Amino acid sequence: ALSKGERVPFRVPPPDRNWAPRAKDWYKSLSRSGMRDYYELSDYEMARVLCDALTTYYDRPSAMMLATILQGMTSLGVTEGERRRMRIELEDPKELSTPASVTAIDTYRAQLGVQEA
Repeated sequence: ALSKGERVPFRVPPPDRNWAPRAKDWYKSLSRSGMRDYYELSDYEMARVLCDALTTYYDRPSAMMLATILQGMTSLGVTEGERRRMRIELEDPKELSTPASVTAIDTYRAQLGVQEA
């Protein structure tokens, strides 16, 4: 049986200003990803450790370090393939209908012969 716990609210820790630009970009992408709904504070802290390692890797590349970093990223489900293995499918957002007020304004503009810029 699946054990369940209670989610605890948290703030996403900010990126470290000393990280390499790509490490910062990757870290920021986590909170914009559909996977963000599944992440806990400990996941973001793991990502911070990975960004430290990634910054070090850019200064002193090594195959072993890259393999370790990529494995850590994989454990966070950052690739489509890994999400499939985790049995997580991200859906496209549901299309929002146009509010009646916008429709009314568009109709009024059309009646006046006004073109949108």
